Amino acid sequence: MTPALLAVILIFGALLLGRIAGARRGALMRRWPSLVLGLGAGVVLMRGQLWFALGLALAAAVAWLLTPQMRAAPARVDPAEAEARRILGVGLSASAAEIRAAYRAKIAVAHPDRGGAHADAASLTAARDRLLKSAA
Repeated sequence: MTPALLAVILIFGALLLGRIAGARRGALMRRWPSLVLGLGAGVVLMRGQLWFALGLALAAAVAWLLTPQMRAAPARVDPAEAEARRILGVGLSASAAEIRAAYRAKIAVAHPDRGGAHADAASLTAARDRLLKSAA
């Protein structure tokens, strides 16, 4: 009985720790059914009812897998920021260094001193400034 108890505790603990690492409290609260079932499995197991505890632990694992993922909802992208990213050709996860590198590459062609249009250079500069301000 002790190895089975240890196995149930380890499986549920690993599942729980693997899923909540770095998660916010609200995301954890969306998974309350699995937490309640897991706690119930522990209580029933302490009372000595191994098979019922295993059933509750299995139900907790299934509930965990069927409830919403722990990832936070994707943040809404500002339309102006999306346009700035399109102008510079950088993705959502671009760092400040990547934004600056993309700006330098595009401004080298679009600068008025090199035959480019002033409006293009101005839009590139505005896009860079917007993205660097939002990245800070």
